[in-house]
Amino acid sequence: MRLSTNDMRMFMRKDGKQGGPQGGQAIVLIALLILVLFGMLGLAVDSGRAYVDRRDQQSAVDASALAAGDWYENFSDLYGSTLPNAKAVYQSNLHLYGGPTSDVDTTTFVGVGNSLQQDTDIVTYGGGYALTIVATNTQFNGYQFVFTSTHQLPLAFMQLFGGNPNITINATATAIVGNQRQTPALLTLSTDRCSLNLTGAATLTLLGDAYSNGTACVDPNLQEAGNCYGAAGSNCSSATYYCYNSTPGFVPYPPPCNPGDTQGQPVVPAPTLPDPAYLAPSVPYYSAAQFYNPNNRGTWTEMYPGQYGTFHLSGGSGSCAFLNPGVYNWTNDYKSDATGSLLSNELKAPREQNYTAPGTTSTAGIQFWNMNGTNCAGDFSVTVTNGLPGALGLKHRSGAGNWGIELTSVRWDRFIDPTIGPNPCFGSPGCRRESAPSACVSAGTDDVSSAALDVHILKDAPGAQYYNVYVNPNGCDGLQDNFAFVNRFLAPGWNDFGGPPAFTIGPYPNGGAGVILSSGVGGYPCGAPGHTVCAINYSALSPTSLCFAQTRVSNCQAPDNEIGPQCFSSCPPPAGLLSQENGAFSLQYPPYTGGDVANENYCQVSPIPGNPSSPCATAKITPGAVQFYFPNGSCFDQNAQGATYVYSGEQYNWISIYSPPANTCNNTMNGGASTQFIGTIYTPGANWSISGGDRSPLAGQVICYTASVSGGGSVGIDFNPNYSPAPPAARLIN
Repeated sequence: MRLSTNDMRMFMRKDGKQGGPQGGQAIVLIALLILVLFGMLGLAVDSGRAYVDRRDQQSAVDASALAAGDWYENFSDLYGSTLPNAKAVYQSNLHLYGGPTSDVDTTTFVGVGNSLQQDTDIVTYGGGYALTIVATNTQFNGYQFVFTSTHQLPLAFMQLFGGNPNITINATATAIVGNQRQTPALLTLSTDRCSLNLTGAATLTLLGDAYSNGTACVDPNLQEAGNCYGAAGSNCSSATYYCYNSTPGFVPYPPPCNPGDTQGQPVVPAPTLPDPAYLAPSVPYYSAAQFYNPNNRGTWTEMYPGQYGTFHLSGGSGSCAFLNPGVYNWTNDYKSDATGSLLSNELKAPREQNYTAPGTTSTAGIQFWNMNGTNCAGDFSVTVTNGLPGALGLKHRSGAGNWGIELTSVRWDRFIDPTIGPNPCFGSPGCRRESAPSACVSAGTDDVSSAALDVHILKDAPGAQYYNVYVNPNGCDGLQDNFAFVNRFLAPGWNDFGGPPAFTIGPYPNGGAGVILSSGVGGYPCGAPGHTVCAINYSALSPTSLCFAQTRVSNCQAPDNEIGPQCFSSCPPPAGLLSQENGAFSLQYPPYTGGDVANENYCQVSPIPGNPSSPCATAKITPGAVQFYFPNGSCFDQNAQGATYVYSGEQYNWISIYSPPANTCNNTMNGGASTQFIGTIYTPGANWSISGGDRSPLAGQVICYTASVSGGGSVGIDFNPNYSPAPPAARLIN
């Protein structure tokens, strides 16, 4: 049967294949589907961009927060170096090469009593970026840096559908550095009752945290400049809490607290702290058998590191002992108990200068090596010898006048552990140490007499291998910077075959007329044998100049002066009782004077990197430092009549007294005004009884099994982070 065209059309309409109201529906569906697909694509693209943006910001704030912690740990300069360098890291990570468009700083005080300084820095950049930095000085909790980055991210597709054209992306990082909660001033590891017992016959002042894994038993005479932590049952609330901050050498005071300072509090119960498990890796490198008496240097004894048997430092001849640097392994106890004895590694000038009158004839109220009745301090005098031949005589202004002469003690020391580095003190001759200058001695000459100045060493300063002589052509005028380096001289009884290190040959001066310094090197040669200073014209000694501390050439100025006696819990300290302190370490190249370049502050972290050739540039070495090591069964007994004053150093992680956990001795430190251990006592298995008067016997930290500390005459424990194992480095905490 044949179908007509009309029949075909009717057939197709009945099947719904064509025509009618449903025609073109697929096109609409496809169009809608395309819109959905584009929306999903836009969401995917914008979400991906947001994810990448947040990841980039998180990386930037993580890096900049850690950088802030590292810079502050090394330089302690918030606005000068820490924040600028941290912001530079942030900009570099996010490729913000145009720099900030605005930068606003504000400072407030937060915390209990508004005592903690908080600095906020809000920085904006092009492209919709903003950085907020909140830096809070939480004192012994460390410096906390919170970095928050925000970015107004433009949306690529979603705004086509009527959405917001931007979305805010955030990232936050928090870093902390210098957290000393893990390095309290006093930590007892025992969980027993009264494992930490703090009492005071007068007052006992503790700067830093007291922490007991057991109960802490304290009385009202305890002046706590920090927190008291203890297990349940501790009576930390009995203590009197003082105002303090974490500045080394800070003097605590009763409340109310000044802005920036804080007040401690009891924290009971407190979680236990673990044994930090410090090591003493340098002990095997100092294994030679040693004895006390063989190395007599006239008025003092020189001691060498190594293994000592039974050691009892008592009064009598040769009871002053200078410690060469290294590890002292006391295999069968250490005992010091007699008036007239002093053992130390401190290098001091003869005739120590009075810190209140530099450049004058005034000597220190009590010289370090005269403490405890020892009378071992070095001494010198100056005489004038006339009649030198030819042009060898001194030439003064107007033909006559007074000269001022000062001396410093100098020596070179090595540290022979090859496993710790960088170690610029390992090879010969080692690292140079130079004391603060002596008091001035005046002598007058006239040109007609053709005179020389002769320096007589009456008694060698303990530890001195050489003396540097500085001359002021204006006499003892009280202007320290007018003293110019003239020459370095071997100390009497020493030789060096033309260059350091020096070695002993004897004999040694012991009073009387002394021995004249001669044959000096490094400055102005004197052509007259047997004389100290000659052939110099008045005008040649000025101007003087600041010099790198490891270099001494003509007209270099002397190192920095000492500072006042320790003022901790009793200020001012009793007159004529305490020796002067070493100045803080500074830089070692012009225009910076170098501070202490002989003793415990040598090579402390400096605000600006030092001279590249300095021992302190990258070294972890404190020249001259010692460590006392007590193997199992060997105990420590320091009586108030004896005196031990030693400092440790970076190479020993500032641990001055070390015993392994198996050593369970009952140790005693009954320290008088002449005793101090600068560094940490780490004896995790031993018990300590500590007392003293007028001077803090401990400038550092104590970690032991149990401790009983009592104070008389305003004693204290002075936690100084400079002399303690380094707290954890900068780290992210969220």
